[in-house]
Amino acid sequence: MPGNHESYGLNNVQQDLTNFTAEFGRPYRTFDHKGTRFILLASSVGSLRGTAWDQLPMLQQALADAKKDKSVDNVAVFAHHPVDDPAETKSSQLGDRDEAALIENLLTDFRDDSGKGAVMVGSHAQIADVHHLEGVPYVVLPSSGKDPYGTPDRGGFTGWVDWSVDSHRNARQQWLQADVRAFAQSITLNTPESVEAGSTAQLSGSIVQPQGVANGSRVVPLRYPMSVHWSGSSNLAIGTGQDAVDDARRKGKVAILDPRTRILTALKAGSVTVTVTNDSMRPYTDDSSLAPVTASRTVQVVPPARG
Repeated sequence: MPGNHESYGLNNVQQDLTNFTAEFGRPYRTFDHKGTRFILLASSVGSLRGTAWDQLPMLQQALADAKKDKSVDNVAVFAHHPVDDPAETKSSQLGDRDEAALIENLLTDFRDDSGKGAVMVGSHAQIADVHHLEGVPYVVLPSSGKDPYGTPDRGGFTGWVDWSVDSHRNARQQWLQADVRAFAQSITLNTPESVEAGSTAQLSGSIVQPQGVANGSRVVPLRYPMSVHWSGSSNLAIGTGQDAVDDARRKGKVAILDPRTRILTALKAGSVTVTVTNDSMRPYTDDSSLAPVTASRTVQVVPPARG
């Protein structure tokens, strides 16, 4: 899909998508894949109608057909510019707010009328973010290489998103999952050296990312909106809720880590290793530098102190 840079011509002056179209064909289109209808739009000048007016009736017709088509389980709409910029400046969203409202109404009506899932995905604002409107998620993707906008603690980091779609779930269920994978040059994992059985401990940490192509200087906390990939030794359980805790205790686990809250619950005496893994953004030296970046800490679970 074309963004604003694909419309720049000689002397970096914004023109049209003639060069893009000559190389890749029509800059907006739709296709179906494994039950998901993808609708790709062109917003190069910050507006859909300003970039290519014909794509608006294409969007409307694609949604109308998807409502009736039993082979279509859900719909994903993509454009370079997001409907809403999560930053206070609002400088990177679709400029015509009537146009943004039109998209929101079309997707809300599609979801309500069909019971099928719908999502709108954009980038340009370069802040990992999601908000829901009438049950429709509106996602902003992070930057993959260019320095992101916004602060690291609120989604201003580089990375990519791995999507999973469950075609057997409807719009009111968790039909879509996004694994937000942030790049790392190094990881710091903070854990206590020991925890008493029956007690809990709050884990924390951060990753370091390069600023542009320089050495790392951007420090990003290990928490939402990044998807933190936790693992550990075989006697560590990972799960959320009391049922997960009860199951870990029945299986004789030493501790359980809640990936949502980053709280480690110590169950019985022993030791566990906690590990975090991120995709590599280390300077390339050889193939080994492409391997995931990991950090591990061992926590001793000690018997509770006697009064």
